[in-house]
Amino acid sequence: MRITLIQLRVLTALLVSAVLLSSAFAQTPGSITTLPSGIVYHAKAGDTLMSIASAYTTRAANWTTLGIINNIAKDTGIPIGTPITIPADLLQDEPSEGKVIARNGLVTATYTDGTTGVLNIGNRIVEGMKVSTGTNSFVTIGLPDQSRVSIPSNSNVQITTLRKTLYTASPRVEVALQKGRVLSRVSPLETNKGSYKVRTPLSVAGVRGTEFRVRLGDKEVATEVLDGRVLASLQREDNGRLLPRAKGNITTRTSLGPAVDLLAPPQLADMPYRFGEHAHFAFMPLPNAVSYHVELAHDSEMLDLIAEGSGKAGDVILENIAEGNYFARLTAIDPLGLEGMPRVMAVTIRDRVKPQTYTPAQPAPTVASSNPQELLLRWPGSATAKYNVQVARDSEFSWLTYNASVTGNEVRFPRPSFGTYFARVQSINPDGSGNAYSFAQTLIVTDQWIINDGQPLRPKSPANSASR
Repeated sequence: MRITLIQLRVLTALLVSAVLLSSAFAQTPGSITTLPSGIVYHAKAGDTLMSIASAYTTRAANWTTLGIINNIAKDTGIPIGTPITIPADLLQDEPSEGKVIARNGLVTATYTDGTTGVLNIGNRIVEGMKVSTGTNSFVTIGLPDQSRVSIPSNSNVQITTLRKTLYTASPRVEVALQKGRVLSRVSPLETNKGSYKVRTPLSVAGVRGTEFRVRLGDKEVATEVLDGRVLASLQREDNGRLLPRAKGNITTRTSLGPAVDLLAPPQLADMPYRFGEHAHFAFMPLPNAVSYHVELAHDSEMLDLIAEGSGKAGDVILENIAEGNYFARLTAIDPLGLEGMPRVMAVTIRDRVKPQTYTPAQPAPTVASSNPQELLLRWPGSATAKYNVQVARDSEFSWLTYNASVTGNEVRFPRPSFGTYFARVQSINPDGSGNAYSFAQTLIVTDQWIINDGQPLRPKSPANSASR
């Protein structure tokens, strides 16, 4: 059975009314009770549904909807103190604002009065503002509900709507992508009935708490969902297609493409190296990938982006990169132009001065002991050295169940549920740089035992044994 929006509002209102009555609230006539999903107004003498709709909702004509929601047949004669439920999506709103929380390179803003300026960290973002990024320039905007809008290089967007509802502060945000790309990380909106949309000249992507990318090309728009769900539709916003996690589609001016599986996160064939002032990234070939994309940042959340580049598997080059420790976000691109699921990893970039070795120097960890509550992993090494330890459900370490930095050559962690796991360890140098990870050690967890054969998984070719 399909439930309409009004029916859903009625059910919500009945539940709210039941809670209010059962808890015997003695509310003052004319007072307001604020809930995450809206407000409850307590009628005073002389109130009508039309006067309430006019005072608290976006238009007086909403009085008929309020009548249905609250099961009130007549506009007039409302008993004093009657609770009137008003959903957040009907409430009036007011201007909101965001601020720049990360920036690199040249990022400019065009204000509603036509003036322009350079954006810096901490600057306010207001409704109507246009934001443009130059080559290798990036900006991330933080919104009041903790949502984030990241604008990569060579992109133009306009913040066409940046508002919040009265009383509940439910966000109402719309971003118009005019050129390039935008990455949105949206806080859950179901409870507070907020809305967030990315609009292009060809499409609209509306969400209810998710992480997704939108890229505007010359004749098409690519939408890629990294988490949650996105409703992708044409400009007229009818007959949209719901895209779940790890799906994407291509939209043209006249057609809404099918949902397509996004490519899995790719892996590096080796640690990147620097030649001259350029950093070189080589990928292990991924089936159906036609190219690869690298973004480089100083932080693991990829807010402080400093460079990006795309290319073939053999060599993706980032320009003007200094030696040091970074975080890289890696993706593969399919024949349709859809960018796949990301892998974020710590990388150390050094000048290439000697042939690289493909055999990790660090021995793999093994299970030293176990009990019903925890496992003890141990590996050859120093009790005073630092190590990174990872346990995953897959040998590619894209589904991590444990990830920690420790001092000493052992670690205890909660016993995982029944299944097959993979463990590896990485030694850390005194300067903070990381060495190659060990080979992956297979662990089979049963109800009573932990089984590992003592033989770590070894790649079939030398190139595949490089650190990931």
